[in-house]
Order: sequence, then C-alpha cells, then structure tokens
Amino acid sequence: MNIKIASYIPFISLKPAEMAALEELYDCEKNQILPAFSLKRWATCKSFDKSMDRIEKAFGERPWIADVDDDFLNSLESRAQEEGAAEVFLEFQKLLKPDDGYKNWVEFIKKHEHIIPTVRLQDLEQLDKQLDRLLELERTIVVRLKMAGSQPVTIPDFHKIIQTLSSYKLDQLFLILDYGDLTRINLIEHHKYTQFIQGVHKMLPKATIAFSGTSFPYSFGRSYRGEVSIFERLIFNKIVKDCEGIKLVYSDRASARAEAMGGGGGLPPPRIDYALKNDWRFIRKEFDDENEDEEKEELYQEAAQEMINSDYWIKDLKAWGRQMIEKTAEGNKYGINSAQKATAVRINLHLYQQIHYFEEISELDTEEDWED
Repeated sequence: MNIKIASYIPFISLKPAEMAALEELYDCEKNQILPAFSLKRWATCKSFDKSMDRIEKAFGERPWIADVDDDFLNSLESRAQEEGAAEVFLEFQKLLKPDDGYKNWVEFIKKHEHIIPTVRLQDLEQLDKQLDRLLELERTIVVRLKMAGSQPVTIPDFHKIIQTLSSYKLDQLFLILDYGDLTRINLIEHHKYTQFIQGVHKMLPKATIAFSGTSFPYSFGRSYRGEVSIFERLIFNKIVKDCEGIKLVYSDRASARAEAMGGGGGLPPPRIDYALKNDWRFIRKEFDDENEDEEKEELYQEAAQEMINSDYWIKDLKAWGRQMIEKTAEGNKYGINSAQKATAVRINLHLYQQIHYFEEISELDTEEDWED
C-alpha cells in the first residue's frame, strides 16, 4: 500500500474497547485509514496468534502498521522470566530479539503481505542491518520516534537515527513523531513543531511525516458536563498551514490516553463522551447511594437522553456509536452499561469524525445498508 493515500493514522491498542470501536466501522471507512496496532497480548490469551486473530476480526486483511505496545515491551523481560510464564511472553521475547538485524521481527513481517513494519529502535547497533533486511521486503518502512512522555528518544539517538535514514535515501519512508500527551500549551507553542518538522524534512525530503499525540484527559474532576479540545488535531491543522510542500499525515490515539491509567478503587461514575471534529463533549453522572451497580444503568440512560437533546447532537450520524447512545437513551439492555462500552462508543465516534474530517457529515453516504 502507498501510504500517501491514507489521510489518517490512528494508533490502536489491543484493548477490548478500542478493537470493538474499530470493528464497528463500515468497510468503506476502514478502507480510508492506515491504523498502527500496538501489538501485545490479547486479553488473557496464551499465544500471540490470538492477538493477530483479533486484529483480523476487526480489520480484515487491509494494510496496517505493526508496532509494539510500550508498556508491554517494558514489562516483557520480567514477565517472560516468571515461573510458568504464558507462551505469549516467550513468543514476543523471541520475536523482538535484536540479533542479526532483528531477523525474527523481519521474518514475521514477511509472512504477512498486508503488514507495514515499524523499525525496532531498542538496539541501534542493529539499525543498518535491520534496514537492509526490511528493504528486501519492498514495503513502506515506518519509524516511530517517541518525542515526549516516558522514555523519549535521546538527542544523540535521534541524530543517529535520522542520519542513518538519510544515508539510505528511502523512497517509501514514513516518520511518526509521537508527542504523547498534549495540552493547550502545546497548541500555543505549535510553531516549535513546525520548525522541527521543517528541519527533519531537509534531512529526509522524501519522507511522509506524521505529528501524533493525544489530549484526552486522565481526569474530569467533578465536572458534570463540558467539552475538551482535541489539541492534536488543532496543532496538526496549524502545522499543515506552515509546512507547504511537506507530505504530512494526521495521526492520533483515537481518543485513547497516552499512558495507562493507574488502578483505582470503586466503580467509575457513569460518563458518556461524544466526539466532534475538534472537541469531545461529555456528560457525567454521580452515584446518589451505595447501590452503584444497579444505579449505573439508570445514570447512563439519563446521560444519553441529555446528550441526544443537546445542541451538538447529530441525529443523522451514520455511526455505530450514535446508535449505541440512542439505545442507551431508550433503556435498551444492549446499550451502554459500563465504562468499557462507553469508551468503545467514544472511540468509534472519534474515528468516524476524523475519517470524515473534511466532509459535510449530513451529506455522507456509507454505501452500505444501514440498520437502525
């Protein structure tokens, strides 16, 4: 696949909510994106095959970028050494061995014609040999650089990677600059990213570059309703205006967070999020009594009813997420009744809005039978 035809690169983690959200997109929408899957163990399954099966179930055999989940990677060595470790940890450990230019990783990619590889950067001594191996596959090569957050790329390593890539004069190179969590301050300082991308472009003039990150909040405090700007999209829009002549692609985490949430006690207050093109709207309810488990479905229904009656609600939105909110408002038992389902709904709506970012929603036709 030529990545220039993909206008959107969402990072998708192998979590139930994210995979369900992706799976519920229409085929015509799946055809317009090039997702980057952060590979890891699927749920509690014991083998890596189950992870691949889940991706195929959600996305078919369309082209996708293969990456590895950072948290899973960081814990892999210790998990693989545990007594009675599940086979999946040993499989990943073998898959990601840097020996001989990450030979096992390249062989895995080779077996799947629709997979686009990311370059493994844990052992830069193997970078040249790995690039040589990947070039033999005659596919687009993706390099994801962590520019912020936990364990960002160091300045010396960044220069080594860019200089090495430049020496290869690659025709099909996709560089993802991953900035992790983004805030309003990042939007104010957008010119810094513009200048940085312009500098990278001078070194790698043929590369397609993505600015990636997420601004979905870790906490909503005690707010009951409100809106949160999608800063990754707003920053990207400003970068595009100032980077004429540079091949740029929009990327994000599909409204998921950059870092894993710490475990907390108790049931989270029911909250439904509604994705628009440039912001997320939310309605949050608090439990009134100690019988939280029974009360939550009623509160999800109240939140859904309020959302449908809001001025930002798009009644003709042809998306699974819209249908789920409507079911919830009706009290349908198959509607939203958990935080996981609410997350899947938000991500599905976010993906839909970003896929159709430059289109008038009311004029869209999915070209597939719509069931309501």
